[in-house]
Amino acid sequence: MIKMVFFGDFWNNQYYSTVFSLKILQIQIDTEIKTLILFALIPVMVAFSFVIFVFYRSKREAKIKEKETELQLQKTEVTLKALKAQINPHFIFNCLNSIHHYMYSHPVNEAGQYLLKFSQQIRYVLESSERKTVPLSEELDANRVYLELEQLRLNHTFDFSITVENGLDPDTIYIPPMLIQPFLENAVWHGVSGGGKIDMVISQADDNHLLCEIKDEKTNSKPLEKEINLSQQVKKTSLGMQLMQERFDLLNQINNNKSGYRLEERKDGIPGKVLQIRIPFED
Repeated sequence: MIKMVFFGDFWNNQYYSTVFSLKILQIQIDTEIKTLILFALIPVMVAFSFVIFVFYRSKREAKIKEKETELQLQKTEVTLKALKAQINPHFIFNCLNSIHHYMYSHPVNEAGQYLLKFSQQIRYVLESSERKTVPLSEELDANRVYLELEQLRLNHTFDFSITVENGLDPDTIYIPPMLIQPFLENAVWHGVSGGGKIDMVISQADDNHLLCEIKDEKTNSKPLEKEINLSQQVKKTSLGMQLMQERFDLLNQINNNKSGYRLEERKDGIPGKVLQIRIPFED
């Protein structure tokens, strides 16, 4: 009996000892697994933190860049408004110069008609100067009035035509104001002032631009009369062309367009020049 009790206690002790050892081993294994998992997660956490940092930084830089772009656009728009403010007085001076010249060489009633057309033109200039775009129909009407003014001043020594390509609706197409008139002025003063014709054709160049082609045809080499000519006091044409180039540059900067102009001698054997203007438009 004594031996049996002894062996029973022995086996019980062995059983509990084995169970305890297994538990210790399980704890050690669990600890090692947790340690391995922790070490395995550290690179993942570092990579995740790096991704979050890069995302946050890129988003922050994008906001800063967007703000800088917005400020640059605001600066460009202010500069564009300043250029338009320069162009408009330049245009008004030229018209006043024409009226001054006209009053000395025509009857009073004809001078009154000239002043009436001039008032229409000035009204358009002042109203359009505060607008980014105007209907093409309004711009063409204003240019038609301008050419009629010059016809009056020059005793109808030149003719003109304005044509819009079929398929274009001038009432639904919008362009920046006062982009065409300075070039027509240049064609009058340096092309047909002694006699001739101006043909202007509006067509579509691509999805974002119109093409305005202005051809002047000289039929007489008679120079522009210089009696009481105030234009001698300013370099009006060079100033106008310089301002227009700057304006095109700014329009391209704002809208990412490819607008501009190109002036060449005519290649059809007719004395004169041909001007092509790429004008950005919206519909």
